[in-house]
Amino acid sequence: MNDAPKLAKTPCAASDNDIEYSPPLMWRILRILAPLVFAICAISGIVSYHLYASTAVEHMHDDHREMMNIVALSMPDAIWNFDDERVHAYLETLSHHDSVHAVRYFNHEGKLVEEITKRGTAFEPLTHSQNLVYQNSLVKQSVGRLELESTNAPILTARYQGGAVLFVIALTIILLILLLLSWQLKRYVATPLSTAIDHMRQLEDQHAIFHRVPFAQSREINKVIVQLNKLGERLFNMMEALRQNEERYQHFYRDTPALLLVIDNKGNVQDASQLMLETIGSSREQLIGVPFHSIINSQNGNQIHRLSTALQLGSACDDQVMTLRCQHQDDRQVQVVIPAAKGTQTRGTMMLLTDITELTRTQQRLMEHELIDPLTQLPNRLSLNHHLKQLIASDDVFGLLLVNIDRFHSINHHLGPMDGDLLLKETGERLKECNPAWIGRTGGDEFVMTCDVKDLRPLVRRIQTAFSHPLLKSGESINLSLSMAGLEAQANDESPSRLMRLLELTVVDIKHEGGNQYRTCVRDSVLEDGEPLFLKERMIREALAMGWFRLYLQPIFRAASPDLEAPELLGAEALIRLEHPELGLVPPNEFIPAAEKTGQIIDIGNWVLEEAAVILSEWRRIGIEERYLSVNASVMQFRDQCMLHQLESLLERYPIRPSQLVIEVTENLMLDSKDSLLCQLHAIRKLGVNLSLDDFGTGFSCLSYLHDLPFGILKVDRSFVMNVETSHRDRELAQIIVAMARSFGMQVVVEGVEKRGQAEIFRDMGVHAFQGYLFGRPMPQQAFETRFHANADARVSLLKPVRSAPGTGNDLG
Repeated sequence: MNDAPKLAKTPCAASDNDIEYSPPLMWRILRILAPLVFAICAISGIVSYHLYASTAVEHMHDDHREMMNIVALSMPDAIWNFDDERVHAYLETLSHHDSVHAVRYFNHEGKLVEEITKRGTAFEPLTHSQNLVYQNSLVKQSVGRLELESTNAPILTARYQGGAVLFVIALTIILLILLLLSWQLKRYVATPLSTAIDHMRQLEDQHAIFHRVPFAQSREINKVIVQLNKLGERLFNMMEALRQNEERYQHFYRDTPALLLVIDNKGNVQDASQLMLETIGSSREQLIGVPFHSIINSQNGNQIHRLSTALQLGSACDDQVMTLRCQHQDDRQVQVVIPAAKGTQTRGTMMLLTDITELTRTQQRLMEHELIDPLTQLPNRLSLNHHLKQLIASDDVFGLLLVNIDRFHSINHHLGPMDGDLLLKETGERLKECNPAWIGRTGGDEFVMTCDVKDLRPLVRRIQTAFSHPLLKSGESINLSLSMAGLEAQANDESPSRLMRLLELTVVDIKHEGGNQYRTCVRDSVLEDGEPLFLKERMIREALAMGWFRLYLQPIFRAASPDLEAPELLGAEALIRLEHPELGLVPPNEFIPAAEKTGQIIDIGNWVLEEAAVILSEWRRIGIEERYLSVNASVMQFRDQCMLHQLESLLERYPIRPSQLVIEVTENLMLDSKDSLLCQLHAIRKLGVNLSLDDFGTGFSCLSYLHDLPFGILKVDRSFVMNVETSHRDRELAQIIVAMARSFGMQVVVEGVEKRGQAEIFRDMGVHAFQGYLFGRPMPQQAFETRFHANADARVSLLKPVRSAPGTGNDLG
């Protein structure tokens, strides 16, 4: 069904209602012009009458003064001759004027002699006075005073009559003007616009062509009609294209083989594709208006909230996997995608649901096939790698056991491939009955198990007991002997490849000695040489080129903090790690010795310094001015003044404070030429960069180092920390080192602090700072920034107590 005409008529119908209840244009123009013309006429009349009235009053008073002057010439004779009748006649003559309200005659003594006053009250009265003087050739004498009181009543009456006449004239003029304007507006404006509107209504219907609006007799209106014709033709073409698009949309949307929903900003369904209706088993009428989350099931409420927020804001939302509820079939797993939409969402937002049920099942089967050994149905080597990464990431101590069947090649050759496979399968089942925490077959005749570190030896005994009984294959008993290597994984910087390499090398040694025994792996440098140097050299070269190196930061805290549960952060030590895409996290003691042998340590050291400068620049940008970063340096970096030149370059290129950077060197640096080293260290110190003597007491310690070289920090090695609580000798030795360093004005940093008792002992000795697992492990830079961000309190609560761990060897950076 084509809904395009209805969509087009809806806004037009609203406009018609608005036009029906709004006044016509002609009436609105006349409604404005009528008061305007009336106001102009009224103002003109009022001004004209005000001027006329002022002139009339002025003329009236001039007439009164002139009449009094005339009477003043004759009336004194009558008063001198005591002719009262003539005096009265003069007064009567003056009072006959309409504008005279009263006439009064006073004698020469000021007494009123005669007064003639008309009825009523004078309007705006004004009194004129004139002295009467008798004069002849012999005498000149005042005989009295004449007063005349005027009234404006006649003028007011004349004003009212004239105003009424002018009002009638003005009203007639207004009506004539309005009639003329109405006729002109109707002829040149209203009628052409009505005709144009009638012609534009054809856009509401489905016409084959657009009929242009005829021109009128007004140039201005014709300009409007020209634009209306252009707009009408454009709208007509757009409406036609819209109708065609609507038909295509209806065909595409409702008949497309996809799960589509139209959702409004409140989360209610507005429409759905036919496939969606068939999938969920509902009709369109039942579905429209219901909330979308009623047909989509999700165990995670945040997913529903995220979809609802995206609908309200018109933002995109994808990668949401949910379950679609279906009435007549099993629920389907779908991936929900909402594209970004601009403007209001009143017409609804499209929600695309992709059925990934079969894809998920296929991926699950492929994953199971990829991670499961098809012969024994135990996890394979890839699954072991994932499992070990999870255990290492959890930072828990765990036991790892490698089991290898002795002389399996001979047994397999004797039994044949089929019975040999059955033997391996039964071996896996018997090992599984020994209840390890996890068991897998890594290939051939090797099985790997994990368990709690305390259960490692009991697990070995259970395996030895289980295989003390022979296996029956091809009608004969087969007694198996096993070579087993165990390992306690201790540090979080271990990698699965390193752990397996240690186990495999140990099993090789066991087999060389005849096999059929259990041995615990020894972490020895001899085992580290099992991998050729050129392979490590290639790995380091690839890591530098591909960006596999990472900086981990271990926090350093003030020892004099009042509360050891929340010490004050001073800075951090930058420790380098190698994140290999296949081997995982490779610890420094696996590649630093090789880098020193190949000379790649200089490139690694320069990379660490560059990254440290970037971190310090970012700290300063966000307002962290006092936190310092400590970087380890190799002996080779000081050859030919490389370290000095590198630091000078960094300070020129990065806006950092030199005092925030600390270079740590070990005592074996002193084996180099002392004179050249002394000059270089003093030059570095002049740059403002701090120097720290690392691992003091483990090398060729000499007091002259502390006296001659410009070290500001001395780091006490962990070997002096481990037994400081239990050994009186170690505690006294540590006290001597701290006192000696303080006597040279050096700050003492104690590393390897893992117990609170150790921290309290060294705090009482007056050391400057602590560093160790008790306060914080090395962590990725992002984790460090999150935990110690600029606005946070620099004090943090202690981590839970951790086990003692051996050192990780050379740790550049």
